Amino acid sequence: MKGFRVTAFWQAVIVALVAYLLFKYAFPPVLPKTLMVQYMVITLIGILLYFAFDDEKWEEFKAPLLAALRDDNKAVVRWALLIATPLIVGYTSYDIVKPTNDAPVELRQVHPAPPASLKVFGSNHDLATLENPIREEILTTLAGDEQAGWDKYDEVVLAGRDIYYQNCFYCHGDLLDGQGHYGHGFNPQPIDFQDPTIIPQLQEAFLFWRIATGGPGLPKEGTPWNSAMPVWHEMLSEEEIWQVITFIFDYNGQVPRIWDPEISKQVTGMKDRVLAKRNDMMGKQLYQLRCEVCHGESGAGDGIAADLMYPKPRDFSLGLFKYKTSPGTLLPRDEDLFNTIKFGLPGTAMPGWGMKGRALLSDAQIESLIPVIKGFDITVAWPPEEAEDEDFDDDGFYTKTDFQQITEKEPLTGQIAYSEESIAIGKEAFIKSCKECHGEAGRGNITSGKKLEDDWGNRIWPRDLTKPWTWRASQSQSSEETERDETVKAIYTRLSIGIPGTPMPAHRAIEEGNKDPVSLEDRWHIANYVYSLRFNGVQPEDGPVVTGLKLEGALPDSVNDDRWQQAPAATLHLVPNIIKEERLFTPLNDAVTVRTLYNQKEIAFLLEVNDRTESRPGIDYFTDLQDENLEMHPDAVAIQFPHETAYVSTPMVEKPLYRHGDKTHNTTIWYWNTGSIDPPREPAGMLLDGKGPNQKLAMRQDDKSLAASGSWKDGQWRVLMKRPRDAGNGDLVFNEGTFIPVSFANWDGSNGEIGAKHTLTTWYWLVLPPELDTAKVYGLPSGIAVLVFCAGLLLVRSQRKSA
Repeated sequence: MKGFRVTAFWQAVIVALVAYLLFKYAFPPVLPKTLMVQYMVITLIGILLYFAFDDEKWEEFKAPLLAALRDDNKAVVRWALLIATPLIVGYTSYDIVKPTNDAPVELRQVHPAPPASLKVFGSNHDLATLENPIREEILTTLAGDEQAGWDKYDEVVLAGRDIYYQNCFYCHGDLLDGQGHYGHGFNPQPIDFQDPTIIPQLQEAFLFWRIATGGPGLPKEGTPWNSAMPVWHEMLSEEEIWQVITFIFDYNGQVPRIWDPEISKQVTGMKDRVLAKRNDMMGKQLYQLRCEVCHGESGAGDGIAADLMYPKPRDFSLGLFKYKTSPGTLLPRDEDLFNTIKFGLPGTAMPGWGMKGRALLSDAQIESLIPVIKGFDITVAWPPEEAEDEDFDDDGFYTKTDFQQITEKEPLTGQIAYSEESIAIGKEAFIKSCKECHGEAGRGNITSGKKLEDDWGNRIWPRDLTKPWTWRASQSQSSEETERDETVKAIYTRLSIGIPGTPMPAHRAIEEGNKDPVSLEDRWHIANYVYSLRFNGVQPEDGPVVTGLKLEGALPDSVNDDRWQQAPAATLHLVPNIIKEERLFTPLNDAVTVRTLYNQKEIAFLLEVNDRTESRPGIDYFTDLQDENLEMHPDAVAIQFPHETAYVSTPMVEKPLYRHGDKTHNTTIWYWNTGSIDPPREPAGMLLDGKGPNQKLAMRQDDKSLAASGSWKDGQWRVLMKRPRDAGNGDLVFNEGTFIPVSFANWDGSNGEIGAKHTLTTWYWLVLPPELDTAKVYGLPSGIAVLVFCAGLLLVRSQRKSA
């Protein structure tokens, strides 16, 4: 291989190939096809210019090409190029012109330039010179009295922590990584405060502007109406915003961009001291830093964030843990506690503290928390049997660390293979043993008429088994090859030992000699059936487009029309309105499935929302199930569209604020509610006009163009909403081939939801696919391919003549 050298031509090929792979895979989000073509054309021109700049390189570059065109012994290569080149060019042309349901590309400047000044809190702030006044005060105090300065710093961080966890962590998360338990429902995702390339690159004045004015305060280049960021100066004080900013930098061990080098050095020194203290933090100190805010100072599940959570944070004081693998009434194994902390509990606010890629705790730190958790027990569950009275303090806490360690594990013997036969047997056993709580369809709609509470007196609802993304510790996060098997085993374990502290009982005999409430075989059959329930619904996907299906003839007038099953379905996450007062923090309904049908004149939507209760004030059965702390209101759904002139989807995207638009971008809302029995009120559909989040919605009194109806069955609402595609009044026209912004809302009346208290989505895209233009889609690429082939033949002919 000595002397081996890549010639100019193959250098060019390698560079072009690497450029293509970089453009396609290295820079998410994925480049649109048209932009990819432009970039590749520019790259190829650059390559040609580079080699053409030097005569020797240019001759070397052309040599293999000319040989392929001219030499008699290169006929096979020549014909391969003559055939392959037109095919590649033709396919590329087809790929560009073929119909696509891919959403429009929304370019967003994440950190747009702030304005020169900002007027909030009754003052005009010069953002070029604005500094964090709280940080300045801390530095001044440190200079005079170091201990007093650090005390003040700790006080500010603690205050900022409380504000963050009562307002911000639902989106930005317990790890401050933008992965809060409602963050997945927003587009774009909440910002990741952990990312070292984001927050440390910004001045605190920039963050003050962003927090104070929220999404509506962004300039146009920030696509403001995509941002769910609340206008916090309407809900927080100026001091509270600065406290939150200070907390964010402290919690992540980061330093803001500070132009004064001396001040920057001081702040960096403070950061280094904080991190040095935390590097070796273990046990109780670690609990106070990362866990206390939810689980409370004494581990009683009463942290400052606990009141606004469903489900509530675990109370460690009673020694009851929901998710364990130890048999019967035994305490959980240390591995159970470790896995809960490390991997979190999906569908709750409990994050995975040790998840790869965003871990804030090492395995050793997680292990150090286990004796802390056991130490909060006041029921003498964890201390060894031989513990003496003097081993407990005056409050009943065990003062030693030799807690029990459970080693027994629920056996997984006798597993029955996942099959249609097993699923059918499991369904019968499920209806016999599980229907009263989970409902016949597994959606968690109670059929026993009993209100369910946990051992702490909190109202709880059975799991909706059709939504695996909400399963706490039963849904395996492993690879596709083992996911089903491991999930079925986890379901079997839940069935066998129950969920301690809840009405979910053990279905295997707890005491030796007793008969199992459900046989081992049936438990495995039920586990297989429960796994299969996920296929009874449409699971959410990232960035779905709501796609319509065109019908000939009249559209359905009933939610039970079989033609709805032909329509493409998209399931979208619903998140609570935590943006604007009156806010909702503990929703029960978390998704809406949308199907769309249309014909030449009308368009119809079928909305499916899993709702455990049929909420109509005065309804007997569900009134008895109603939480006495909440007032029942009618269930309701809504669809929102911009006015015809209030959005642009190409070449740049511009949309109204998704919360009822804004003064220059109005919206139309299709609304339907269930009515009530007492007082008597029929279900009703109506049209509303939105002119901004601070403006009251205006109901159209005389417009009766919306037809709407709904039906509740087995824990699910199915609501049909239909209207003309061109209804006039400035409303949106549903043209084929156009990407149309659409958003959805839901009110769960039994959860006390009314007015601003409801769940919603941000904007998604609706598209009605146009009829296929055969000449454009197939004729144009074919014509281009033929022209390229003919041009190739002429080129070969001319080159062979001149050879």
